[in-house]
Amino acid sequence: MLKYVLVVEDEKTFQLTLLDGLRKYEKDLRVLTAENGKVAKEILGTLPVDLIITDLKMPEMDGMTLLAYIRKYHPYVPVIVMTAFGNPELENWLQSIGVFAYFEKPLDFIELTNKIFGALKLEKSV
Repeated sequence: MLKYVLVVEDEKTFQLTLLDGLRKYEKDLRVLTAENGKVAKEILGTLPVDLIITDLKMPEMDGMTLLAYIRKYHPYVPVIVMTAFGNPELENWLQSIGVFAYFEKPLDFIELTNKIFGALKLEKSV
């Protein structure tokens, strides 16, 4: 069954790199994109998203505000957080609010896809 993954990332080059990497899994995943939390919120209001991958530092609505919204209105949707500004306190806090996985940029793409498929309980097939 096709799963919807929402990538929330303001850096266009990085967003396109993720899309390109996930393209080989298109029979399992439909990847949607948003450039900030505000756009992500609109998408969450209209489409059935199964997983969210979000950056934290973004314009208009940052990842922290988006996480609060997700926890309140979409608490069962797993979230993977990625950031270039990580630290142990942030990682501990994200774990305490139930974030499925946390990555510091630059990402290990194989590890990220393993977490995506683990969160969605899918077998990887290319």
